[in-house]
Amino acid sequence: MRDDLSEIYYDAARDDVEYVFGDSITAISPDGEVRFENTAPRRFDLVVGADGLHPNVRRLVFEEESRFSFFIGAYLGVLALPNFSGLDGELLIHVGVGRTAGMYGARHLGDARALFPFRNERELDYHHRDVPRQKELLRGAFAGMHTQVDRWLDELDRTPAFYFDSITQPRMDTWSQGRVTLVGDAGYCPGPAVGGSTSLAVVGAYVLAGELARAGGDHERAFPVYERVMAEHVHGSRAVALSAAKTLIPTSRLGVWGLAQGVRLISSLPAGPSRALVRLTTGARASTTP
Repeated sequence: MRDDLSEIYYDAARDDVEYVFGDSITAISPDGEVRFENTAPRRFDLVVGADGLHPNVRRLVFEEESRFSFFIGAYLGVLALPNFSGLDGELLIHVGVGRTAGMYGARHLGDARALFPFRNERELDYHHRDVPRQKELLRGAFAGMHTQVDRWLDELDRTPAFYFDSITQPRMDTWSQGRVTLVGDAGYCPGPAVGGSTSLAVVGAYVLAGELARAGGDHERAFPVYERVMAEHVHGSRAVALSAAKTLIPTSRLGVWGLAQGVRLISSLPAGPSRALVRLTTGARASTTP
């Protein structure tokens, strides 16, 4: 789970890294001076923007995000909810033309997660911070799909954690400018839930750290190498995301049938063969529970 991963990284670094919560960057100068909303300006050798799909750092340094965003025709909603079905390492899904709803859980969690990817060829009218509007759009997209899905959606007004966004890929010629570079979704998100965004972000951070160490901290040498090393991974993940979106959110009844049969086949296989089949059919790495 994303929150588990965040806690692991935070606990590993908290004794060596200064964390500042509840603040935001308002300006970045070429010489490394950073201004904040709530605290005094500070100067840094490097600024690494790892602030998600709507990144403040990218907006301040590389212009508006609309210049780089490539919408792939789908949206994703996620919410936390009680584990009604007692799922343990399992995914329960309902599939329809243009929409898929799923719920998954694990024994160590106190709750579960529900996923709602759906197609919409045109971009919807909402602001990425307008949560009531997002919940309204999600309800409309999945109305009448199944009574079980309706029950999941009933948790929208009670959920402690909610996410909604377009499945979008930022496509940039470079992720670096001066002392600033980008990592993860801020620079090269292949698409939430369809392209391995978290894995790509971790690999990107690892490669960037390695190249900075190799260059003795010289960002003018390290940043270009970081981008060259990551280019193949980024382009490959984008292609996988486009393919996966078509598979996971079918556009026809035949596609619905094919996805259902594929899931049944994968679920019936031992872990090793099922992972191999997923790689063969999607070009992506995946883990499965027998």
